[in-house]
Amino acid sequence: MDKTLKYLSFVVFFFAVICFAVVPNILRLMETTSKNNKICLPAANGRIQCGANLYDLRDYLNNSIANTYVKVMKEDRDHQQKYLEDNKVRLMSVSDQFFWEAKPSASLKGKEQPDTITDIKVAEMTAITEWMYDKNPLSTSSFLRNGVRYRKGRLVVPVDGTYYLYSFIDLFEPCDQSTGKPNIEDLRKPIKHALFKFNIDTAESEITSNIQPHHISKNKFYNSYSSYVSIIVSLKAGDEISVKVSYIRYLKYTKDNSFGLYLI
Repeated sequence: MDKTLKYLSFVVFFFAVICFAVVPNILRLMETTSKNNKICLPAANGRIQCGANLYDLRDYLNNSIANTYVKVMKEDRDHQQKYLEDNKVRLMSVSDQFFWEAKPSASLKGKEQPDTITDIKVAEMTAITEWMYDKNPLSTSSFLRNGVRYRKGRLVVPVDGTYYLYSFIDLFEPCDQSTGKPNIEDLRKPIKHALFKFNIDTAESEITSNIQPHHISKNKFYNSYSSYVSIIVSLKAGDEISVKVSYIRYLKYTKDNSFGLYLI
């Protein structure tokens, strides 16, 4: 409603300006150029000619209003151009800031995984399928912005570009209380944390990873591992990014885990 009133006010003001600019000139012209009750108007060559009829007056008024409109619009464009030139640096900085804020980005927080996932005991790479984000667009802790989508634990890239990807996880490994050794069959299979890329047109591939060996627990109860991976990589619209870990059953305390990306 406010926008409609502002628009109507602008229209009324605009025509008022034209009327104030044109009508007084016409009245003065008619007052000084009338002869014997005849209408006298300027001809194309600039000379005053008398004997014009109402149709001539109508045409003259239409032309005068049109010319005044063109003049007002030109002055307005010139004013806008001057303003842009005088404030170029400031406007460009505002534009750059808006462009940065409008870039695709996402930040997810850790979430407890389904029992069917955490029951896996082998060291194969398994995707983290549950992440948490705030649906409030103004959230600063966890969010999806400017086209990034969430799909079954994956982040879907909306546009081609160069992205910064990252993930942090904490892992908790139970150990044999008598020896302090991890409760696994093969100590040669390390703990691995990686980012993967998938696209419907290509096979899934690993982007980057962090590998840590198992070690004997000092407290003989458990080992705690922290892992952070990040990379700058070129992605295409539709690429899906996921986080995978070996020994996903070690993913116990997830509140500090994170996964995200942003266009740079």
